[in-house]
Amino acid sequence: MEGQNRIAELESEISRLKAEFEKAQEQAQELEKSRRATLFMLEDLNISTAQVEKAKNEWEATFDSISDPLFIHDKEFKIVRTNKAYADAAGMTFNHFIGRPYYEVFPKMEKPFKMCLKVQELQEEEEEEYFCPVTNRVFKVRFYPIKDVNGGCLYSIHIMEDITAAKKAEQQIKDEMEITSHLLMIADATAHTTDVDKLMKQVVHCGHEIMRCDICLSYLYDEDSRVFQPCETFGLSHELIPVFRTEPLDEKVEFVRKAMEGKEPVVISAGGRSHLQMTIDTIADRNHRKQEFAPTKLLPDDDKNRSQEITDSEKDNGRSHLQMAKMSRRQESAPTITWLPDISTLAVLPLIGKTEHLGLIIGIYKTPREFTDRDKKVMQGISNQVSTALEQARLYKETVNKSMELSHKIETIQVMHEIGKSILSTLEADEILETVTRLISKAISCDMATILLVDNERQGFIYKAGFGVTFYPKGQFVLFKDSSAAEEVVKKGRTEYISNLAEVKGILPIEEKFLKDGFLSHIRLPLFVKGEIIGILTVGAKRPSAWTHEDLSTLEGIASQIGVALENARLISDLEELFIGTVKSLASAIDAKSKWTAGHSER
Repeated sequence: MEGQNRIAELESEISRLKAEFEKAQEQAQELEKSRRATLFMLEDLNISTAQVEKAKNEWEATFDSISDPLFIHDKEFKIVRTNKAYADAAGMTFNHFIGRPYYEVFPKMEKPFKMCLKVQELQEEEEEEYFCPVTNRVFKVRFYPIKDVNGGCLYSIHIMEDITAAKKAEQQIKDEMEITSHLLMIADATAHTTDVDKLMKQVVHCGHEIMRCDICLSYLYDEDSRVFQPCETFGLSHELIPVFRTEPLDEKVEFVRKAMEGKEPVVISAGGRSHLQMTIDTIADRNHRKQEFAPTKLLPDDDKNRSQEITDSEKDNGRSHLQMAKMSRRQESAPTITWLPDISTLAVLPLIGKTEHLGLIIGIYKTPREFTDRDKKVMQGISNQVSTALEQARLYKETVNKSMELSHKIETIQVMHEIGKSILSTLEADEILETVTRLISKAISCDMATILLVDNERQGFIYKAGFGVTFYPKGQFVLFKDSSAAEEVVKKGRTEYISNLAEVKGILPIEEKFLKDGFLSHIRLPLFVKGEIIGILTVGAKRPSAWTHEDLSTLEGIASQIGVALENARLISDLEELFIGTVKSLASAIDAKSKWTAGHSER
């Protein structure tokens, strides 16, 4: 029995052990499966790690391949990540700026961008233009917020696009459009404007914009004085305009001569106190001397002498200019006027016609300026275009003047013809004189015309005919001593011309009355009959310097016709008296033959 019990226990133990063994086998299988699964997971993890590393490298390569500076910062504006372009722009390695506020690295500023603050507040994409003074470049900075799962701002990406070239191109296009616009304005002005002053005003305004100068001046050539007279200006301060108006440029000035002889724009650069300023000093000094030695007001017949005096004065001033120009090279510290101070560069555009000088356009720069070939071609184009317009305007003006002159001559001839007809149509001296004085106003512009006959016995004049005089009636007797006409016209037998009576000192009573009535200029011409002065033709105007040489010639012709008419009237009167005397003599002879017919013939 004991043996059977023992066998039963052993069988029971064997069964338990067998169950545990099977259980252990199952666990071993499970562990094998887990090991295999772990191995598979490690393989997948290695693959994933390799892929992540590859993606990381690719992302960094992509990040660094962006040529524009790019960086990421956190909420406190501290740099988290940047690309290589940003590191290069900042001039630092990554270790030196990671974790630092970006505005302390690049670009260096006192605080973050305005749009950056706005992005954090509104969490929207924004952009801003920024000029970096360190690199002298313009950036368009774009801001992109990176949000967390709750929608809050986690990071911010900044991309700094370099738009310097685009900005320069945009500005260049804008400048080109503006230059083209002003060139078209000049073209329009030259095509439709015949008024030279209006044309030059438009030219200096457009020239100022095209040449980008600080001051633009224009001069027109005066053939009589052989200098360039100031015309229009743009950019000059108001207090300097009167100085500019009174300072002509001599054609002998170096830069003027060079531009005119070369027939192309001339650029002159100078530093500090330039030779140009010394030239301007010379011109001012010359003009002061010219005013000191200016000739007095002359009669129209003496204009040639006045022109010769001015020419001689200019020759002396030209020699003085050369002497001062030489001195300016030796005496750079000499005192100078400063009506055009701080001149650094000068661009001179000559205006030249087919056969003569027309003028100058001068661009003045207060800072150094370099000119490209294109700039010079543009200036040459302006010079050619304005020169053509000026020549056309001058030809148009000459045509108009010739037409007006021809019209005036035709009208004068018609008036002279009317005077001739009126002289032949009557034998009454008073009627002839009254008709002639009325017709004078049609031949020349005047406010008064009178004819006074000489009375040598009473030493005076008799006012016979005329109009415009209010201070004495017709038939009034005027003593010789009360008028300058007796000395100048009657005694000397020459024409008296006064251009401005207000400037004459010590005038006599008759001239005082003329001046009181507003007459400023007058001409007095003698009326001759058989070489004897029998009267005076006086023409007056209420404006100074009212007449030209042609007007004087016309009046001399009228005075000559009046003399002939008066002589004819006197001859006819003498013939009538002779005829009546002859008839009376014959009647007296007939009456003397018979006492029966005495007195009958005389009746």
